[in-house]
Parts: sequence; C-alpha cells; structure tokens
Amino acid sequence: MQYVVTDNSLRRRWARVNEFFQSSREENFWVDINHYLRRLVKDVIEIGLDEEITQYMQTLPYQRTPNTNRLDYRNGYYWRNLDTTLGPVEDIAVPRSRQGLFRPSVFDRYQRRQEAVNTAVCNVFLRGISTRDVAGALKPLLNTTLSASTVSRITKRLDPLVKEFHRRPLLDEYQFLFLDGITISVKGSLKAKKILILVAYGITVFGKKELIAFRIANAESAPACESFLNDLYKRGFKGENLKMIVTDGSKGFIAALEIVYPRALHQRCWVHKLRNATKHLKKADIKPFKADARKIYNASSHREAVNAFKNLRKEWHRSAPAAVNCIERDIDELLAFLTIPIKEQFRSFIRRQIRTTNIIERSFREVRRRTRPMGCFTNYDSVSRIIYAIFNRLNSKWQEKPLVEFTQFI
Repeated sequence: MQYVVTDNSLRRRWARVNEFFQSSREENFWVDINHYLRRLVKDVIEIGLDEEITQYMQTLPYQRTPNTNRLDYRNGYYWRNLDTTLGPVEDIAVPRSRQGLFRPSVFDRYQRRQEAVNTAVCNVFLRGISTRDVAGALKPLLNTTLSASTVSRITKRLDPLVKEFHRRPLLDEYQFLFLDGITISVKGSLKAKKILILVAYGITVFGKKELIAFRIANAESAPACESFLNDLYKRGFKGENLKMIVTDGSKGFIAALEIVYPRALHQRCWVHKLRNATKHLKKADIKPFKADARKIYNASSHREAVNAFKNLRKEWHRSAPAAVNCIERDIDELLAFLTIPIKEQFRSFIRRQIRTTNIIERSFREVRRRTRPMGCFTNYDSVSRIIYAIFNRLNSKWQEKPLVEFTQFI
C-alpha cells in the first residue's frame, strides 16, 4: 500500500500551534486556561483529520494524479461541534470526500460528545445525582448544558452493567439474608401501573453489608419469589453459611423459602407484625400494648421472651383478642432471633439488627428519595438503571465499612 509523506504539512500545522502557544503566554493566560486549551484541542483535531483524509486519498491537497489511480476526491469541509472534558469545541473543520466514504477516527458519525464526557455523566449518575440534576452538576466543569433527555440517552450505556450485575456469580458467604419489596410506578399502555421490586440484602461472614440482587415483578407472589431466590441459588448462593432469613411476613417469600432455603431459620419482622396487630386495637390501647410487646423482643433469652408473651396474653386476651392472636400465631418466627448464639458484648446490637427488616428499609428510603421526583417511569429499563445506580452507590459506600460485630459469633 502506498503511504503519502506529509512532513511539510505537519510542520506547517504544528508551526501554527506553536505560534498560538507562544502568543498565549500573556498575563491573562491563566484567567481562562480552558479557552486556550480548547483552541489547542481544535487545532490538534483538525491536524489529525487533515492527515487522515490525506492518507485515505493517497494524495496531497491539489496533487494531480491519473484518474485511474484515484480512490476518491476531496469535497471541502463541513463544521461540527464536540463536547469535551475541557468544554465545547466549536466549528471543527471536518474534511469530506465526494463519494462520502471517508470516516474519521477521531469521532464516530453523529457523535457530539467525547467518550470521557459520557463516562463522566454516567459516573455522576451512579453517585446518586438524579437525571435532571446531572446537567447542573457538570455544567461548571464541562461548560456546556446537557438536557435531561440527553442524560437519559447517555445513561443507557449502563445497560450492560445492569445485565452484568444480574448475572454475576455470587459467593456463598452470606450469613443473614433480608428479603423485601418496594413498589414503583411505570407507564403502561393505557395508564400508569404499580410494579414490585423484589430485593435481597445480605450480611456476609466478614460483616460486609450488600444489596445482593433485585428483580422486577408484578406481585409478591410465591412463583415470583421462588424464581428470584432460585436465581440466587444458581449463581452460587447455596446457603451453607446462612444463619437466618428475615422477611416482613410476605406469604410469597415464606412459601419460596421452604423450597429454596428450607434449612435456614426464618425471622419475621417485629415492626410489620406490630403494625398488623395494632390495627385491631383502640387508639388509646396502642401505646400500652406496644410497651408490653417491647418486653418480648427486648428479652435477654428465649425463655424470658416466652414468659413476657404469656404476660401480654394474660393482660390483653379479653380486651384485644385479635391483636394477641396476631402475635401468637407467628410467635416462633418472631422469637427465632433469640435462638442464635452470640457473644454477650455484641448480643444487643446484633439482635436489634436482625429482628426487623429495618436494615433494608433504610435502603428503600434512598430509592424513594431518588424516584419520588420522577413520579412515573417510562419503562422497565429505566427502572433497572435507577435501582442499579442506587445499589451500586450504597454497595460502594459499605465496601470499606463492615459491621465488625457480625464477625463475633461463638
């Protein structure tokens, strides 16, 4: 293949760049350094484009050759802008060929942003900034304005990361598993509808907290929950180190646990149980009833908790039989957390963490904070991107902050 020597052209163009550099050494150079750098970037890009089309044509500008040896002909320039990490570079002269076959390697066709800009947008989005606020957060750095729709298109680059998150192998190192769901609105064919995000949250044997997985479901049904847990099992979470699974009392998860993780202890959430029990009480009775129930889950031993429940039943079985029965029918699952042997100095902290699903509800508060301004999502993919972004940020934050108390079991 023939290569065209363009030393003279390069020298001529670089001389202009050096001349610009020399002329820029003034007192106000540092006032707006990005302005000068953008001019320099524009010159460098145009130099590269001119050299690329010269190599493509195999002829220098204005060089005459026999028609039989010509691959194509120059056809002037067109101008385009490019957003870079230094700000917008405007009116870049891009050479074009008569047949339209020349494709520069500096940027793709229709590309309006440098890859580094797209990466910055995705990173800011992953750190918890909403789609609408990303543009404002990056404007001082990029000196350009990005619309919310542009940010949404850029964040579609996260879709492969979302798929990787759903398919990644799991280590069988979780000792506590918390299961719950959160509802989100998504546009349907005729109107908005509620969907459920099933979420698995784990604490490893090393005390590390992690939002393990999530899945979009239409309801918290037994088949949906079983499919969700089976996916965890197939990816490596066999449950060999699993001490307990905590749920809010969902019938779907309870049925699925008996199939996928039948040997794990099941703990029902005290907060959800008391919420259900107090629905059967008069308003004046709620506070004293909760005070008696507090003696049950704050007991130092399983036997003491059973005695505390007997006292509650004796006190309330006549005035609030439905509330008492609500607790009594699930008393074994409510007291499961008291059967796990724990060193005394860490007992209070660990039991407080595992007797409810509050630990996962705190993560849901972050989800609601991000999704509330959006109102209704356009489709399932946009939901997955937001949930992944939130989970990725929380997992990154927890990576270096393990719960040391959860490594201190007997």
